[in-house]
Amino acid sequence: MTFRSLLVAAGVLGSISVASAQTPPAPPPAPPADPTPLQPSERPTATTPAAPGAPAAAPGAPGAPAAAPGAPAAAPGVAAAPAAAPLAEPAPPAQPEPPAAPPPAAETPRPDAAASPVVQWNQATAADAVQEEDEETTLRWRGTTFTWNQAGSTTLFGVGGEHTPDMQVYGWDFTLRPSYYVLDRPKDKVSLSAEIGWLVELTNSDTTADYRETQLKDMALGAQYKRELWQSGGVDKGEYKTDAAMRLRVTLPTSPMSWNSGRYFTLAFGPQVTQKIKLLGSKADGLNSVTATLGVNYAHLFAGSYTAEGGSGRLRMAPSGEVALDYQLTGRSMATDRLTTSLAIDLPLYKDLSLATSFGLLSDFKHEFEGGCAYIETGCAPYEGSKGPTYIPQTAFDVSLSYPVYEVVDLALGYNNTNLQLGFNGERRNFFYSPDAQFYLDITANLDVIYSKVTGRGKKAEKAGIARASSRQEL
Repeated sequence: MTFRSLLVAAGVLGSISVASAQTPPAPPPAPPADPTPLQPSERPTATTPAAPGAPAAAPGAPGAPAAAPGAPAAAPGVAAAPAAAPLAEPAPPAQPEPPAAPPPAAETPRPDAAASPVVQWNQATAADAVQEEDEETTLRWRGTTFTWNQAGSTTLFGVGGEHTPDMQVYGWDFTLRPSYYVLDRPKDKVSLSAEIGWLVELTNSDTTADYRETQLKDMALGAQYKRELWQSGGVDKGEYKTDAAMRLRVTLPTSPMSWNSGRYFTLAFGPQVTQKIKLLGSKADGLNSVTATLGVNYAHLFAGSYTAEGGSGRLRMAPSGEVALDYQLTGRSMATDRLTTSLAIDLPLYKDLSLATSFGLLSDFKHEFEGGCAYIETGCAPYEGSKGPTYIPQTAFDVSLSYPVYEVVDLALGYNNTNLQLGFNGERRNFFYSPDAQFYLDITANLDVIYSKVTGRGKKAEKAGIARASSRQEL
């Protein structure tokens, strides 16, 4: 018995050592298994499949594990010892396959896209969402500029026949135009803007009371809603485009002339339509397209009186013969209403060099004073009504060449003629020239572009088919 027991023990130890030497590396740790031990009925049997990874039973020995290759066989007539070690611990469950990488977002949207932290104005289509993200990379205050204008009358340069000293004027004009987009959707945009500036005349004409006097200009506050109505698609995508806008503008009397004449403010509003038409296309070096803008604007003046009044007052004799203090500065009515119709055309000539021209008709309407009778001690003193016309038309013509310098500064060299349609002699003036015509040079600093280049923020790639923005102001 002792010898037989030794043989059995040696065979069991040899089998365990060989099996341990050929066991593959253990898989990564699995989640903790249920600590409840297996019941006898749950253990694998001949009719129950073994756990995944457990060794198969040896042929001819139901339920018994096969001996490892190379293990010494049991002695003849001696029953093989059961190797219960593999069955004592259940095999770890099979590890799940790693999930496949998600496809690119451009091809298949993520199932959790609705929970994205990116705020979008319009989530109706994927195209609008992409454009909206592009819009979020730009600055909300883009379009903010500072312009240094240098203007001189044509008579100062020897152009024209009238060379009186009062008409030879040269001066500087500085204007800050901040702009901010309240709503910035791909097709709908609402922006707020302002104009704050001052001017100084460097010649000695009668435009100011003192020599080289610096004066503030009227400050303007504006709001605009712009909507893209239509844009071409296909091979001509973006080459044809129609936009519409509604503008609101409030002008405050911050200049000495307006402040001292009894003005409160001027309220103006009107629609505007812009049409882009393809010429040679966006891929050409020049004459890519022509952009025409038609605008109509109505303005009304709110003031203390129809006539200009202010100052310290003057002593005047009333119809009754009494002397009274009067603040009325003139007997003519101010233009209480103005209707402006303008047409502007922008044409890129070659690369960044562009030509801009505009035509305008400014129709001023004055108050019509009625005649009456002033009652005095001796009776009635009749007086007449308005003298002169109550409709005063003005014409405006502007043409300029502009060129951007590294997108930071825009240079514009132009000619402007804004004057009364009727001259002092009662004859109609030329639409393109008058003694009030001027040559000018505009140096405009794009403050938002400067900020983007310095800080690297707010940059946005140019999109094909998008019309180049024009810095020239409207009439």
